[in-house]
Amino acid sequence: MSSDSSSREIDRIMEYPLTFAIGDIHGCFDKLHALLAACDRIRNGREARYVLLGDYIDRGPDSREVVDFLMHAQRGGTQARHLVCLRGNHEQMLVDAAATGRSMADWKDWLSNGGGETLDSYAVNDPAALPESHLEWIRSRPLSFSDSRRHYVHAGIRPGVALADQLADDLLWIREPFLSSNAPHASFIVHGHTPTFSGLPDLRTHRLNLDTGACFGGELTAAAFTDEAAHPVLFVNSLGATWQP
Repeated sequence: MSSDSSSREIDRIMEYPLTFAIGDIHGCFDKLHALLAACDRIRNGREARYVLLGDYIDRGPDSREVVDFLMHAQRGGTQARHLVCLRGNHEQMLVDAAATGRSMADWKDWLSNGGGETLDSYAVNDPAALPESHLEWIRSRPLSFSDSRRHYVHAGIRPGVALADQLADDLLWIREPFLSSNAPHASFIVHGHTPTFSGLPDLRTHRLNLDTGACFGGELTAAAFTDEAAHPVLFVNSLGATWQP
């Protein structure tokens, strides 16, 4: 996308209320900071909603910084950004590993999926020793969010099941049969969870995957939406690159 055409597209979408959806962060605070700055340039001072699709922690080096930042931003510390922070399967694994009645399997499942990096970022040896305010914030993350055009979840949905009847386990963990399904859904589904490894979001007719592998060397990616249509009108990544779908 040329700089001229990018500028024209940004000017056009600024006529509408904006929602940015952001894929899996996984402790990559620098990429989150850079991506939000790029989104801020697009919104140019206007208020916008940001829907973060979960997996703020684990694997990357700065889980504590990410959670600190998001908690502060939700309390109004970041001007004109209205954040909706969903729960991912990594948040759920941490909640289970930090619970009073945790099992050894809960502990091992989390550690084997990047939990050690989160412990390092908090300088503790036990997930139950994380600040209680952080654990409470993580426990209270919703599983999904809907607007007039889209339904946002971490992993996806069970095809053929009404949105109101989806199981938490599917919203947090599902891959198949969701990823290979061509069936229409009640809303356009925006999700993460499954890294694309191409560096690009995976846009399909009925869904969009925004996990572009930030913790595996890829960039962190956001999609810009308006109320004009369900599909994204623009993509932007943590390098500041913008392009049309």
